[in-house]
Amino acid sequence: MSEYKEVLHLDSASVVYKERVILSDIHMVINSGEFCYLKGETGSGKSSLINGLYGLLKLSGARVYAVGQDLSDLSKESLQSYRRKLGLISDSYPLFNDQTVFKNFDLILQAVDWSVSSEREKRINEVLDQLGLNNLQGELVGDLPSGLRQKVAIARSVLNKPKLLLADNPMVHLDIKSADEVMSLFISLAKENKTSILCAISDESLISRYPARSYFCGDGTVTESR
Repeated sequence: MSEYKEVLHLDSASVVYKERVILSDIHMVINSGEFCYLKGETGSGKSSLINGLYGLLKLSGARVYAVGQDLSDLSKESLQSYRRKLGLISDSYPLFNDQTVFKNFDLILQAVDWSVSSEREKRINEVLDQLGLNNLQGELVGDLPSGLRQKVAIARSVLNKPKLLLADNPMVHLDIKSADEVMSLFISLAKENKTSILCAISDESLISRYPARSYFCGDGTVTESR
């Protein structure tokens, strides 16, 4: 069972970039093992909220907690510790194009203190198998087409069995079959690891196939969809 019932709790929260308020009056609660969508038009602030939750933009408010961490008061050390509990799928967190798929994954696991090489290899194979990517272990990431790079980035984001997964439009380069594989991975992660997932998305057809509680980003704020 997760240590935290409410893995994410934002109350009267704001996202700020260079003293400019991008989003305000945000109220959001996501429980352990819960999958939620973040909907909204391009430019509505979905990516800004994801970046704020990852510590790339400033978050403030009456309550801004994720995986037990007060996000309004992050030092360099606490930010590093906090990010070890997260997974992020975002264009702002690129892969190493000059390294193989396996090396990309191995470096990530070493960075989050998976010190035993056999355990790293086992975990890498598990995740690659779930997305049908085992045959790509030795391929350079930079040589892969955009759809496969996106699946590799998604696989990379769940390697450390995160407590909170932040996914910014993860299906953008994927066909229906691949999107279904990714959703299956997300559902498995939520069920087996109690990972909480916030998935920013614009594909309504995917939402209709995999219904879940949703938040809507628009008019400078975030509200729960009814």
